[in-house]
Parts: sequence; structure tokens; C-alpha cells
Amino acid sequence: MKETMNLALRLALICAVAAAALAQVDGFTREPIRLAEAQAQREAVEAVLPSFARLAGDTLRVGQPDEAIYFTGRDSSAVVGTAFTAVSGLGYSGEIEVMIGLDAEGVVNGIRILRHAETPGLGANYAAPEVLDAFYKGKGASSRWQVAKDGGEVDAITGATVTGRAICDAIEQGFTRWEADQQELLPPVPIIPKASSDPVNSGGTP
Repeated sequence: MKETMNLALRLALICAVAAAALAQVDGFTREPIRLAEAQAQREAVEAVLPSFARLAGDTLRVGQPDEAIYFTGRDSSAVVGTAFTAVSGLGYSGEIEVMIGLDAEGVVNGIRILRHAETPGLGANYAAPEVLDAFYKGKGASSRWQVAKDGGEVDAITGATVTGRAICDAIEQGFTRWEADQQELLPPVPIIPKASSDPVNSGGTP
């Protein structure tokens, strides 16, 4: 009985020490990981947007499951483009997150993959910027974001159609959300009353 109690105490002590060590490691690594992710996100934004002088972030539905962050690039006072992330769970090996950049006309200017777990040599090849060109050149919200095998406008890598479908799914979801959020993202346009043709009401000479 005594030996059993000693063994239980030793196991409890080992578990406590291990838990403390893991907590300490987590504390040391959490901030560097956060900074690395923020840096990767910033680099992706710069890669997908047209050249800009200033960058602003706007978060909608903070804390909600459908929380969305939009990055707006400006040149002087004009908006040159908007970037946002989108995620699809249809990847061959799990979720795929992409950064989508639009120019001022709403046409895709660039796409970058932020994270994935696809097969090296196949689905992982989509992470190369030159491969992603096939996804976005000349395309916008009205394009058919499906691979050619499914009747869409996107050429998928041979042997990696599942990953291609997932990227298309992420882009389509991102566009759907972006279009729904337009009223909150764009500043209201002032309505200027039409000039009256009645000289009396317009202050002219009768």
C-alpha cells in the first residue's frame, strides 16, 4: 500500500513538473509565433495589393464566428485596393487559408496562401505565386470560381484537383463575404440635391 502511494505521489509530481515546463515553453513561444504570423500576414497583404502609400485595417463582427478583417491600401486619399483572408475546409489535408487582394475596380490583383497542410510535390505546389497566377488573372467577383474539371474558369494542377477546388472555395467564400460587407466598408457617398429648374425656388430672377 505504501509503495502504491509513493508511486502515485511520484507520478503526480512528474505531471506537475511537466505541466509547469509546458506552460513556461508556451509562454516563451506564444509571442514569437504571434509576431511571425503578423509579419507573414503583412507580407501577404503587400504582395496582393497594388502599390499603396498607407494601409488601414477594419475589423467587422469582432469576436463573432464570421469575424472579418479587411486591409485597405490608399494612395494619397484614393483607395487603390482591398485585401482580406478566406478559409476553406475542403483541402486534401485540412484547412487552407488564403489572402486575396483586389484592385480599386474589384478585380483580383493577387492571391497568396497563408497556411495549408497539403501534400508536398502536389497540392503544396499551389503555394508558389507563379502557380496561383492561373487562379486570378483578369478574374473578379462575377467569375466562376471553380476548376475547369467542374465547368469553371480555373486550371488546376494535374493530380491536385482537390486542393484546387479548396482554393476556389475559399476565394468564392471570401468574395461572398466581401460583397455583403461593402456597405460597412465603404464610406457613405453624400447625396447632392439636384439643382432646381424653377428660377423662383432656385433663387434666380423671375
